[in-house]
Amino acid sequence: MKHAHRARETLCEEYQQSFRVLPAVGAEHVIAQADGTMICTVAPGTRRGKRPREWKEMRLVAAQAKDSATTVYGATFGSVEETGRRWGHCTREAGWGLNSRIHAGGDGAEWVRLLSREVFGEQGVFLCDFFHVSQYMGAAALICRSDKPQAWRRTQQKRLRAGKVQKVIEALEPHLEPESTADEEAPVRNGHRYLSNRLDCLDYPQALALGLPIGSGMIESGHRHVLHARLRKAGTAWLIDHADQIAHLRVLRANQKWESLWN
Repeated sequence: MKHAHRARETLCEEYQQSFRVLPAVGAEHVIAQADGTMICTVAPGTRRGKRPREWKEMRLVAAQAKDSATTVYGATFGSVEETGRRWGHCTREAGWGLNSRIHAGGDGAEWVRLLSREVFGEQGVFLCDFFHVSQYMGAAALICRSDKPQAWRRTQQKRLRAGKVQKVIEALEPHLEPESTADEEAPVRNGHRYLSNRLDCLDYPQALALGLPIGSGMIESGHRHVLHARLRKAGTAWLIDHADQIAHLRVLRANQKWESLWN
């Protein structure tokens, strides 16, 4: 824990600097993704008896220059604003320059979409994770084509890849549930609303043409090997501050700065 505390101090000192001081020339395309994951936390107290446990969201951010094998991470229990600062620092370290285009991605959560606009501005383009969209289509398929749901879902996926989002929306419309139906029982309406509210975040043809990912595999992988491998072991629960410190230690190591902790 002593070394984890030092790791947090080291990284937080870096995060205090502005990430907006960019080099004139950087990577042509930088992939940037963000997502939240739940960590089991426990209230402070003695070890005797049961203590209340609560799942807290830790936000993970990641960035990687296109065609690079090096990913830069950041993690925090903090606010969306703090998450944005870390995302900016990760992206700059990954190769963000004044000439770069930022290919931002996530599951379409409102905070991620808005944060990408705030951090990357005109240099960024946000794309909803294709496989997250496919989950909505898979749920709606059971209503729209109950006899062949998988075939219907694959058809909508092909349309999305081809940029025919309006065709997908039109395929959903005849099967929309009544407004009186609860959201939990209205998969078609949920899918229709998800697509209709994110029309500017579904340009899969452009991403595919540029050789950029349409899924969020980078951040999902980061969840597993940066955070979950240590913080979500079976039966574990953490004091919030301890989990935060360990997350910084894991991030520092994943960012290939382990030696800097000792030199």
